[in-house]
Amino acid sequence: MPDSPYLLASAGLARLSHISLEVADLDRALGFYREIFGMQIVLERELEGPDFEAVTATPGARSRLLRGLIAGNAVVQLFWHSWRKPNAEKRTLMSFEVRDAHSAHTLLRDEGVACHSEPVEFDNSWAFVIDDPDGHPIEIIQWKANAQPYRSD
Repeated sequence: MPDSPYLLASAGLARLSHISLEVADLDRALGFYREIFGMQIVLERELEGPDFEAVTATPGARSRLLRGLIAGNAVVQLFWHSWRKPNAEKRTLMSFEVRDAHSAHTLLRDEGVACHSEPVEFDNSWAFVIDDPDGHPIEIIQWKANAQPYRSD
């Protein structure tokens, strides 16, 4: 191992680039992320052809990609693939900060979004989880005032 405190320090590890989620129905997923989180699309691509088939090692492979921004700068990519189905066993948890977890819970519940629980108080936060249409868990979290450096002011 290198002398630095972690392997990628010398490569200039900067920040999380994006979250990429495989979805079964791209239009349904986009509707959810737009309605609940205000996702703004910044890129839409169709991936297909000989080069894409070579990369995936799958004849006839096609994919659609939507890249969007949530809360100003969180990059979320939604991927639909013709050549494989989303694997419900491999899920990525996204966590979005809110200023009022109880209010967020009420708003979501009133819109028919199933919440796993009421907001639960932890040492430094209140949080609850919802699922997107493909079963990806999404944490909604409110950090307490003393939860530095987690809070964004």
